[in-house]
Amino acid sequence: MDSFERVFSSFKNKYVDHPPIFPHIGDHAGIINGLTYDIMYKDSKKASNAHIQTQNLYKYDFIEIQVEPSFSVAEACGAKVKYPRNKNPWIEKHIINEERDLENLEVPDFMETQSTRVMIEGTRFLAEESKVPVVAFMTGPLTFGLQLMPYKQLLIRLKKNPNFVHKLISISVRLIKEYIKTLKEAGAQILTLCEHDAQMIPPKLFSEYCLDYLPDIFKIYKYNILHLCGKIFHHILSNVYQLETIDGLHVLNIGPYIDIRMIKKVLDNKIGIAGNIDHVKLLPSGSIEQIKRAVHDAIEASGGDYRFIVAPGCEITADTPKENIKAFVNAVKTT
Repeated sequence: MDSFERVFSSFKNKYVDHPPIFPHIGDHAGIINGLTYDIMYKDSKKASNAHIQTQNLYKYDFIEIQVEPSFSVAEACGAKVKYPRNKNPWIEKHIINEERDLENLEVPDFMETQSTRVMIEGTRFLAEESKVPVVAFMTGPLTFGLQLMPYKQLLIRLKKNPNFVHKLISISVRLIKEYIKTLKEAGAQILTLCEHDAQMIPPKLFSEYCLDYLPDIFKIYKYNILHLCGKIFHHILSNVYQLETIDGLHVLNIGPYIDIRMIKKVLDNKIGIAGNIDHVKLLPSGSIEQIKRAVHDAIEASGGDYRFIVAPGCEITADTPKENIKAFVNAVKTT
């Protein structure tokens, strides 16, 4: 099978020759091809070529222009973002500090901001040139809300002014939808929505400030992956029925804190699982044998579910050795 056949058969829960491999490679592609971090957000041709070369090197099954694009989306909306040469970008000035700031927040033209233009043009290039399906990445409504407004202020308002937070989340959803539509028009075929910060709120609020908003977002792409970072087992357990019934949700991407067998049992096999390889310690620092064993254990834990996707818990770090990523990919193919 080629990657297109393997990935879309997996989404349909049909036979695959081996689980699809989704390594979440972003800035790593630039670093191993001699680019600085900032170039991945400033030059679509160089960034795209770096991703093509990296996929050709490792031979995984999905490709994306960037795993962390939401800083750029926030920048397009008016935030000030720092793009250093030697590390990941960060937001220096948020656009929402007072409640009245929401009144001025509108959907921008994403082609007018360099960083989001790179994401769109890069996605178009990948769709034209790559030999694997192209993924659109974006943060979910809660996490993106926490990039539009300083963490502390928003978390305080979760308790003191929930109506304001819902208004912010609703605006976040509108911005997310318009951005991912531009990526779809550029050629992306799959959406990965990343709720990195769901673990920062209690499980009972996860439904209200995240899950309730997902069906509207998941209408845009035929295939959708929800990526949840960190220690979020109780978030899933507390909201299992809602997760099982979200229209358009095909796969839940989990990290190493979540046991695959347990989560499959909790979800009653109603959603596909991607994961759960440790990207913090194992992939950057583990031995080839340790990585191979972890991948084989994850596949065995999946119980032969065709929907299972081998993936790390989050983005593979830029400094992860090439040999370790090759071991990660090859372990899937030699199970």
